[in-house]
Amino acid sequence: MLILIAGITGLIGLPCARAAIAQGHKVRGIARSAGKLPKEVRDQLESFEPMVGLHDIAAMDRAVAGVDAIICALAGLPEMFLETQVLLLRAAERAGVKIFHASSWNYDWNRAPGSHEIYDVIKAFSQYAEVISTIKPIYMFTGAIAEYYFRNSPLDWDTKSKTFNYHGSSTFQTRYTTADDIANYTLEAITAPDAAKGGSIFVESFQASPEDIASAYSAATNGRVHVTLNCLGTIEDAKAKLDDGRAKYPKREWHKYLWYCYQVNIPSRSWDFEPVDVARFPNVKQTSLEEFFRQNPDI
Repeated sequence: MLILIAGITGLIGLPCARAAIAQGHKVRGIARSAGKLPKEVRDQLESFEPMVGLHDIAAMDRAVAGVDAIICALAGLPEMFLETQVLLLRAAERAGVKIFHASSWNYDWNRAPGSHEIYDVIKAFSQYAEVISTIKPIYMFTGAIAEYYFRNSPLDWDTKSKTFNYHGSSTFQTRYTTADDIANYTLEAITAPDAAKGGSIFVESFQASPEDIASAYSAATNGRVHVTLNCLGTIEDAKAKLDDGRAKYPKREWHKYLWYCYQVNIPSRSWDFEPVDVARFPNVKQTSLEEFFRQNPDI
């Protein structure tokens, strides 16, 4: 299978490329620059199409030509979720591509509409695609992406002090999926016999509370490192900060307050789901929390 990965240099795109290559598929990439790709991945690509800006239709048309499936792993920005992804979907239609995995990999944005500014944009894409396109995209719900929480979000995890920040109960479990597990689930989804039918897929790697994180990190480091759990208040406290941010900033400045949206809605189970498709894809070995920490000693 020839697979196009849009956003191949990113948090999900790169693991998808590695997984696809490991499984014997041909991989084509499209992104701003191939320079961010590790050499061992770049050298194994069927080809790479540089994209200039978010609306580079010509590059998209070149990238989709002759591919069997598309994984859209663009950066998690509203303009990419909606504008760029719609243009890529239209390019896929023109090329006759039937299998299109849309950018998703989050909690279930079908639940609690209006509770998350960016989730509403993703939902808008899904509704728009259903109305205008012959392609039926695949959407995957994974809970939190583990690498994002523990490597890219200092508000959640301080890699230097090994401090985990949270609101609410220290025993509440969040759903996580690692980037590598996401890649493997995504490959299973797009190569399934019914992939062109699209639809929603629900998976996870593990569930973990703040207390579980402290325990697993200690186990992964053989007791050498102690995790500090920093409770910042109740869920109601987080809700007050979220409300204050929404009152203070326009929606286009969502990044200034959206962290509190997760602090409210995840422990409130506003977007929760059951990972019913884990059993559907037994070829994917779920990573445990302790394994995740052992595999990522820089975290």
